[in-house]
Amino acid sequence: MKQHISSSQFRMLVIYSTCSTSVLSMPLILGTLVGRDAWWIPLVGTVLGFPFIFIFLTMSRWYPTTDFFGISNKIVGKKFGKVCGLLFTLLPLLTISTKLHYSTDFITTHLLKTTPPIVVVAICMSVVAMGSYLGIEALGRTAEMSAFFFFLPLFILILFKIPDMDIEKVLPFFRGDENNYIDAILFYIAITACNSVLLLALYPYAVADKKKAEHAFLQGFLIACSIIFLITLLCETALGPELMTTSYFPSFTLAQRISFGNFAERVEALLTVIWFITIYFKITLYLFISTRGIAQTFGIKNERPLTLPIAMLFVFIPLQAFDNTTDDYEFYVGPAKWLSLLIGGILPIVLFLIGSFQRRRQKQQLLPKQTHRSDTSRRV
Repeated sequence: MKQHISSSQFRMLVIYSTCSTSVLSMPLILGTLVGRDAWWIPLVGTVLGFPFIFIFLTMSRWYPTTDFFGISNKIVGKKFGKVCGLLFTLLPLLTISTKLHYSTDFITTHLLKTTPPIVVVAICMSVVAMGSYLGIEALGRTAEMSAFFFFLPLFILILFKIPDMDIEKVLPFFRGDENNYIDAILFYIAITACNSVLLLALYPYAVADKKKAEHAFLQGFLIACSIIFLITLLCETALGPELMTTSYFPSFTLAQRISFGNFAERVEALLTVIWFITIYFKITLYLFISTRGIAQTFGIKNERPLTLPIAMLFVFIPLQAFDNTTDDYEFYVGPAKWLSLLIGGILPIVLFLIGSFQRRRQKQQLLPKQTHRSDTSRRV
């Protein structure tokens, strides 16, 4: 079945994929690492993360009709290409546990307090499996239609908290340890820029207009990073560094404190809407990429039958991987960060350097012009 998405749909998928759990967890983690300096880490991390996005876009210009699996095969050959494809597939498989556990913990803590975690995960994964099975075209259309329900609550949340901002809560600057600053910046780059390599499972082959899609990738990444920056800044200036780091869901605590003249109450529901939208598309993309990666690695022509078995695997992974939230946090800021930096950062850089050497030897342009050509002949 031939499927493709528009550039605007791809932009929303980039935004959702980059935000996801970071809307809830990023203020806590950055605040724990660097305290009152957490607000500027997204700014520096976004700038330092752009070279990775440039590498992804450049490789997609080299081979505009394929995906990461095809790109790696053409650069390093089929044997080493399969190894690269397998490593690429391992990234969502090995890091999905922390996102599902964090999401389940949020739901069972604030929404469905008496519901067993396995029931929550099973219900969520049933919807995720349906979205992945229907394909990228249905997912892209859903992402585009949900944009209003994402940006409107976000705008209201930011608007209501601006009067509570106190800049004195972030003073003085640069009083932390240098190693903590490095850890915070590396973590931010890993979660945002390096994890964006997974979008090469869709881009460029599944997007109709390649040139507009390239702009959509950049715009989506910048918008998502701006949202993370604003949420982190609001948490720090409205809640303060101490309260921000003592709450496991600081953004939710931030929304709970909104009261507009005894008229607008329970605004934390807005944040729940934002989070549900972003995490759904994040996990669905992870499932789609996992099934596609396994199919590509082992030469399976139709990856759809793999959706249900892998979705069932995703149900039990978060329940068995961590005993408590502390284990989840330590894995997220430790092994998950280094996996993202290795597979989403170092691996693309190595492929980029090898490909650049090959193109220079063959006297081809290192940065060929992007075209508007649409190619939907590949199977999705």
